[in-house]
Amino acid sequence: MACADDLQPWQQLPANTPYLNEIKEAIDALYKHPDKNVRSQAETWLLQQQNLPISWQAGWTLLQPDKSVEEQYFGAHFIHHKISQCWNTINIEHFQNLLQVLFQKLIDYRKGPTIVRTRLSVAVAAFILHAMQGPWPGAIGHTIKYLKAQGGMEIALQVLVLIPEEFTSITFTAQSKSIIRCQAKAAVSEVLEFILECLTVQSYKEVSLKVFNSWVTFELPVQESALLVDKMFEDLQDPVLFDIIVDCLVNFLRQPITLSYPNTVWDIIAKVAQLQPMLGQALQSDDMGICQGICQILLAITDTYTKLLLNTSRPDRISLVSCLIGMVLECTGVPGHFPIEENFSDTTLQFWFNFGDDIISEEADHSKRLLSMYSCVFRKLVEVLLRKIMYPSDDAWQSWSDDQRTEFENYRKEVGDTILYIQSFVPDCMTVLIQEYLTCQSRNTSWQKIEATLFMFRSVAETVYDESTSEGNTTGQIISTVIESLPSLPSHPKISRTALLLCGAYSEWLRNHPERLFPAVKVLLSNVNDVALAPSAVMAFRDLCIECTEILAPEIELLLEPFFTVYQNSNIKNREKIRLCWSLCTICSQVPPEKLAKYLSSLLSPSCARIKELSLKQAPCFDTSDTCKCQAVKEDQSSVKLELGMINSAFHGVSVPHTAAQPLLELLQEVWDPLKAILVLWSTDEVIIDELTKCYWHAINTLGPLFDPYIEPLVDMLCQCYEKHQYACLLESCAQGLLNIYSSEKPDLIAGMLQRLSNTTFLLFSRAMSDHPDIVQAFFSLHLCALRAQPQIVYRRESNCKAVLRAAMTAITMQEYHTVKEVSRWLVEFIGHYPSSNTVEEAIASQFTFLITELLRGIGTASPSSTVEFLGDLFNPLCRMCPDQLGETLRATLATENFPTKYISRDSKETFVQSVLKSSHQKRRLKVIIKEFSLECRGYNNRSIR
Repeated sequence: MACADDLQPWQQLPANTPYLNEIKEAIDALYKHPDKNVRSQAETWLLQQQNLPISWQAGWTLLQPDKSVEEQYFGAHFIHHKISQCWNTINIEHFQNLLQVLFQKLIDYRKGPTIVRTRLSVAVAAFILHAMQGPWPGAIGHTIKYLKAQGGMEIALQVLVLIPEEFTSITFTAQSKSIIRCQAKAAVSEVLEFILECLTVQSYKEVSLKVFNSWVTFELPVQESALLVDKMFEDLQDPVLFDIIVDCLVNFLRQPITLSYPNTVWDIIAKVAQLQPMLGQALQSDDMGICQGICQILLAITDTYTKLLLNTSRPDRISLVSCLIGMVLECTGVPGHFPIEENFSDTTLQFWFNFGDDIISEEADHSKRLLSMYSCVFRKLVEVLLRKIMYPSDDAWQSWSDDQRTEFENYRKEVGDTILYIQSFVPDCMTVLIQEYLTCQSRNTSWQKIEATLFMFRSVAETVYDESTSEGNTTGQIISTVIESLPSLPSHPKISRTALLLCGAYSEWLRNHPERLFPAVKVLLSNVNDVALAPSAVMAFRDLCIECTEILAPEIELLLEPFFTVYQNSNIKNREKIRLCWSLCTICSQVPPEKLAKYLSSLLSPSCARIKELSLKQAPCFDTSDTCKCQAVKEDQSSVKLELGMINSAFHGVSVPHTAAQPLLELLQEVWDPLKAILVLWSTDEVIIDELTKCYWHAINTLGPLFDPYIEPLVDMLCQCYEKHQYACLLESCAQGLLNIYSSEKPDLIAGMLQRLSNTTFLLFSRAMSDHPDIVQAFFSLHLCALRAQPQIVYRRESNCKAVLRAAMTAITMQEYHTVKEVSRWLVEFIGHYPSSNTVEEAIASQFTFLITELLRGIGTASPSSTVEFLGDLFNPLCRMCPDQLGETLRATLATENFPTKYISRDSKETFVQSVLKSSHQKRRLKVIIKEFSLECRGYNNRSIR
């Protein structure tokens, strides 16, 4: 490789330099070699070269006219990288020469190739952003004047477009950003004047508008931009400029500063209202592009200036507001199904939320007037949304993709939330639904409209009034009629599904109207055995069981029969069977104590028998060569999951006092040995082990002291299982179900459990910690629970604090966000116990240097940048507990050359140490200091030119 020590950054390499041939070969390989591995290697090598000092000279050399376009592009790319990422390596003496060479290259390439000119424009934009902080404060204005004088108006516009983009893509410090913003705002007038000049030339209009749109980043002055905004409305009919003008207007209107200029805003609103004929014509001609663009402008106004719109008393302005609201309503109800024929009506839904919020947040009298004024709009909105949520024909629905169906279903949910909210402050909306439902009853209506009406009724269930008012009485009668008519509705799967979910949505209302409850329950249970409708029926039945437990309890025997039918139906998914069992167990909570054993036995006898049968089988073996055997194992696996879910439903669903939990204890006694056998047989299946640990956890919670005789064998079983198979769910279960509850009652047992689990985990960590982020996270979550629930367990010598601390220090450089977060939480808690325990103090003192080294390495580059804030939290307790030792160790560790990275200077390291020690009691300030130190370590320091 050629040596660049004797060459200046703006000079070229000699033509016969071998290094140039290496770069040319790599570029040719990247673009022309047929082997993708070779192309990948070439790209990696080229990216490495841009970090070398010689890439300055290589870049200028590659930008010669006799080079290929690909070589010229990489030359421009090298120069851009050096300017944007290595600015702090430039000497001030070189500034003027670099400036002249860079701008000359840009002028040379003003006619192309486009890809090279664009890359050079990006380099110039980056140069201006860095230079305007110190050596060249008037960079933007000077650039405009220079390029205009050179006949490069189009290039000047392109550079101006790129300046805000580079500002957001380059990582600047907060101080640098502040300086750049001030300089940019000072140049805004020149930029706007230049845009206005360029808009007179047709070929420059589009790029001029892009400059305006881009510079919104620096907050454009409202009054100075008014003339430009007027010209945009004049050119809005131009199909070529329509999209960019929409973007300009939307971004300009969303500037917070515009709120300080209400008169200017009203002038713009008047111009937007004049777009109504254009919107109407676009709707008639199905021009969704125009509709969507106008909708974006409308939402920019209504979202930003709602308070301004609602608090005007001038008749002409009230008329403008009504016009805008009407236009938004037209956009909400745009013809066609979302997201097939149109894909933007969903963006208007949030407006109706905000509009209602702002109306009801006004003073009472004014709010009442506004509701009176706009109630007709909200009623019309209900009619519009009722049409929008109707399903297409069955054939059309089948032609949609899965993603399109999901989008439509999500859209319906958003519409349902919107209607629910509107109904909460405009009760008249229920009148619309009532009228629609009565129409459906009296006429031959499409199934789509019936389903949509039921969906709307389901959506507003939370707002249904009591019969204490005439309106509430009418609503109650309609709901009664709806529920009564469910069995006689047209037979269509979607109507049936919505009708079933409607029953669940009105569970609270049905609790107050028990005479309507059992007809609804009958409808639900008649469908639980239908494969297509079972999920909806079971979910709705669960809601009824939660709300109406006491009313349903006397009829428990009638409810059990449908359950057995479902349990024996192999086509019904396990999930539905388990949910149905849980719902019935919830009802069992309210039966007389003397009958609980009987009903539990009826409900769970098949499951107990089946789990015993499964526990006697041989350990599963997936033999892929034997199809029949493999299928049998899968069936057993599914059966084990089902029966564990059933048993878990009993311990989770039956909520009774510990004194009345004898039937549940008998259930535990019956299944204890089979479950123990299942734990051994299926120990290789993490999902089954997870279900099993949940079962134990719920049994502990429900039985309380009655579970005490089983604690020691359970701990031993779980530890043995973990020693063979390290599953995160076992650690989580031990933390939640055992440690939190029994750490104070049985400290020796829990301490032994913690030691066994830790020893096994240390063996795993010694082999490959980075391969098991879930185990790492669960392990430190377990130890965090121990520290908080019973720190005396951790203080014991046998708890091996030093090994846990070593593991934590290794884990903080892992790449998983949640893992590092949990490890950091444990470290903060552990360090917080420094003055309380000799064991903790000794562990930290013996590894203090290693702790600080790994912490700095993680903050430097070893840990993801997203986790730096968690690592920064550790400095707060360290500063409080041992400030002197922290300062000495930080200085000693950072004294190492190129540690944590080569980008951080010695002065910056000392500044960091002093800032940390001074801000020891300012947690927020500490986070900022550590974040900026991390950025500097990663090569993002852009404060100034040396």
